[in-house]
Amino acid sequence: MARLRSSDPGEEPTDPKVWLAGVFDRAAETYDLTAGGYHDHFGSRLVELAGVGPGDTVLDVACGRGAVLLPAMAAAGPTGRVVGIDLSAEMVRLARDRAGSGAEVHVMDAEHLDFEDGAFAAVLSGFGIFFLPDPEGAVNGFRRVLAPGGVLALSTWGEEDLRWAWEDDLIADVEVVHRAVARPFDEPSELESLLRGAGFDGVEVHRIHHEVRLADADEWWAWKWSYSLRGVLEQLSPERLERLRREATEHIERIGQQVFGQRCSRRLNCIPWTLVDLRQKPRREGELVALAGQGQRFHGPQRQQC
Repeated sequence: MARLRSSDPGEEPTDPKVWLAGVFDRAAETYDLTAGGYHDHFGSRLVELAGVGPGDTVLDVACGRGAVLLPAMAAAGPTGRVVGIDLSAEMVRLARDRAGSGAEVHVMDAEHLDFEDGAFAAVLSGFGIFFLPDPEGAVNGFRRVLAPGGVLALSTWGEEDLRWAWEDDLIADVEVVHRAVARPFDEPSELESLLRGAGFDGVEVHRIHHEVRLADADEWWAWKWSYSLRGVLEQLSPERLERLRREATEHIERIGQQVFGQRCSRRLNCIPWTLVDLRQKPRREGELVALAGQGQRFHGPQRQQC
C-alpha cells in the first residue's frame, strides 16, 4: 500500500494532501474524544442506512479512528471483510488499534484506490467527501470497486445553526494558505449531482437529530484542535489565537447565562447540522435503488470551510 509522508506544523508543503495528512496526524490523538464522540454516533447510523450485513465486503474511505469501520465490522461479522483507508498514518494506526488484530486498515489516497474492480459490496465514507480535491474522480473510483448491485453510502455536513454563526464571524478576517475543506457539499442537491455524474441515481435524504454537550469554553477550545479546523489554527499567530479564544469564551459564557442562568454552560444547545447519507446502486447494474439519509449536526466545525 502507498504511504504518504505527512507534514509538520512549521512546514509549508506544496501538496495539499501532504498538508492535510499532517493536520490529521496531529489531531488524531484527541479526534472525536471531545464534544461527545459524535462521529461514532453518525458512523453507526451510516452503516445502518447502508444495510451492511453478515458476509458483506466493505470499504471504509477516510476511516479516521474507526467511527464507520467498527460498526461495519460488527455488521459484516466473521464471514465478512471490512477494509479501512485514510490519508493519515496516525489515524490508520489508531483505527487499527481500536479494531483489533484482524483489522485491515491502510494508508491510501481516496482518489487513487489500490483495489481490483468490483472488490466490494459496499463503499462507505463518513464525512470525507468534502476533503477531496477531485470528488468526481473519487466517486468514479468508488463505483469502479463496487461489485454489481453494490451500495455507496456517504455522509456530509449541511446547513448552519444560525445561533452559532458567531463562530464563523470570529475568523472571518483570517487569511491562510491552506484549508481542509475543498468543497463543502452541504446541500443534498450537490451530492446528488455528483453521484448522478458518476452513473448513480435515485437519491433520498434523511435527517438525523443528535444533541452534543460541551462542559465549558475549555472543552470548546480543545474540540477545535481535534479535527480539520486545527489546520487553520496552526497557521495563526499566537496573538491571533489568544484573541480568538478570548472572544469565543465571552460568547460561550453569554450563552450559558442566557440559557442556563450560569456563567459557563454545562450543555450547549442541540447545535444542528445536517448529515446526508447516500446509498446508491450503479446505473450499469440496471436496478437503480438509493437510500439517502440526512442528519443534524451541531453548528460550527466544518461549516467554517476549514
